[in-house]
Amino acid sequence: MSAQSAADAARLDEACATLAATPARLRTLRVVMDGGEVTAKDVMHALGLTRSAVGYHLAALTEVGVIHERRATHPRGSGPVIYWSADREAIHDLRDTLMKHLT
Repeated sequence: MSAQSAADAARLDEACATLAATPARLRTLRVVMDGGEVTAKDVMHALGLTRSAVGYHLAALTEVGVIHERRATHPRGSGPVIYWSADREAIHDLRDTLMKHLT
Protein backbone atom coordinates (compact mmCIF):
# COMPACT_ATOMS: atom_id res chain seq x y z
CA MET A 1 0.00 0.00 0.00
CA SER A 2 1.46 3.36 -1.00
CA ALA A 3 1.81 6.23 1.45
CA GLN A 4 -1.03 8.05 -0.35
CA SER A 5 -3.28 4.99 -0.16
CA ALA A 6 -2.49 4.60 3.53
CA ALA A 7 -3.29 8.26 4.15
CA ASP A 8 -6.57 7.92 2.22
CA ALA A 9 -7.47 4.83 4.24
CA ALA A 10 -6.73 6.64 7.51
CA ARG A 11 -8.89 9.61 6.45
CA LEU A 12 -11.69 7.25 5.47
CA ASP A 13 -11.46 5.45 8.83
CA GLU A 14 -11.74 8.81 10.61
CA ALA A 15 -14.67 9.86 8.42
CA CYS A 16 -16.46 6.60 9.13
CA ALA A 17 -15.91 6.98 12.87
CA THR A 18 -17.39 10.46 12.71
CA LEU A 19 -20.36 9.15 10.74
CA ALA A 20 -21.25 6.95 13.70
CA ALA A 21 -22.60 10.18 15.20
CA THR A 22 -26.05 10.27 16.70
CA PRO A 23 -28.70 12.78 15.63
CA ALA A 24 -28.10 14.66 18.90
CA ARG A 25 -24.39 14.90 18.12
CA LEU A 26 -25.09 16.22 14.63
CA ARG A 27 -27.54 18.78 16.06
CA THR A 28 -24.85 19.79 18.57
CA LEU A 29 -22.40 20.31 15.72
CA ARG A 30 -24.99 22.40 13.86
CA VAL A 31 -25.50 24.67 16.91
CA VAL A 32 -21.74 25.16 17.21
CA MET A 33 -21.39 25.85 13.48
CA ASP A 34 -24.24 28.37 13.52
CA GLY A 35 -23.13 30.10 16.70
CA GLY A 36 -19.52 31.03 16.04
CA GLU A 37 -18.36 30.52 19.62
CA VAL A 38 -20.83 28.87 21.97
CA THR A 39 -20.87 27.64 25.54
CA ALA A 40 -22.34 24.38 26.78
CA LYS A 41 -25.21 26.42 28.20
CA ASP A 42 -25.95 27.80 24.71
CA VAL A 43 -26.15 24.25 23.35
CA MET A 44 -28.28 23.11 26.29
CA HIS A 45 -30.81 25.87 25.66
CA ALA A 46 -30.84 25.34 21.89
CA LEU A 47 -31.37 21.59 22.05
CA GLY A 48 -33.02 20.94 25.39
CA LEU A 49 -30.30 18.48 26.41
CA THR A 50 -28.83 18.00 29.87
CA ARG A 51 -25.41 19.40 30.78
CA SER A 52 -24.06 15.86 30.89
CA ALA A 53 -25.35 15.01 27.39
CA VAL A 54 -24.02 18.26 25.94
CA GLY A 55 -20.62 17.69 27.53
CA TYR A 56 -20.52 14.17 26.12
CA HIS A 57 -21.28 15.36 22.57
CA LEU A 58 -18.91 18.33 22.74
CA ALA A 59 -16.10 16.08 23.97
CA ALA A 60 -16.71 13.56 21.18
CA LEU A 61 -16.77 16.29 18.51
CA THR A 62 -13.59 17.80 19.94
CA GLU A 63 -11.89 14.39 19.94
CA VAL A 64 -12.57 13.86 16.22
CA GLY A 65 -11.33 17.38 15.48
CA VAL A 66 -14.43 19.05 14.05
CA ILE A 67 -14.70 21.55 16.90
CA HIS A 68 -12.17 23.30 19.13
CA GLU A 69 -12.43 24.56 22.66
CA ARG A 70 -11.11 27.80 24.10
CA ARG A 71 -10.90 28.27 27.85
CA ALA A 72 -11.34 31.75 29.25
CA THR A 73 -12.40 33.63 32.35
CA HIS A 74 -16.13 34.25 32.50
CA PRO A 75 -16.94 37.82 31.35
CA ARG A 76 -18.36 38.60 34.81
CA GLY A 77 -15.20 37.25 36.42
CA SER A 78 -17.09 34.46 38.15
CA GLY A 79 -14.79 31.64 37.08
CA PRO A 80 -13.73 29.72 34.00
CA VAL A 81 -15.84 29.22 30.90
CA ILE A 82 -15.24 27.09 27.82
CA TYR A 83 -16.19 28.29 24.35
CA TRP A 84 -16.50 25.88 21.42
CA SER A 85 -16.16 26.76 17.75
CA ALA A 86 -16.40 24.71 14.57
CA ASP A 87 -13.35 23.84 12.52
CA ARG A 88 -14.94 24.38 9.13
CA GLU A 89 -11.82 23.25 7.29
CA ALA A 90 -11.88 19.91 9.13
CA ILE A 91 -15.61 19.57 8.44
CA HIS A 92 -15.09 20.29 4.73
CA ASP A 93 -12.15 17.85 4.59
CA LEU A 94 -14.37 15.20 6.16
CA ARG A 95 -17.09 15.89 3.60
CA ASP A 96 -14.55 15.74 0.75
CA THR A 97 -13.12 12.45 2.02
CA LEU A 98 -16.56 10.90 2.12
CA MET A 99 -17.45 12.20 -1.34
CA LYS A 100 -14.20 10.83 -2.76
CA HIS A 101 -15.13 7.34 -1.59
CA LEU A 102 -18.81 7.59 -2.47
CA THR A 103 -18.44 8.71 -6.08
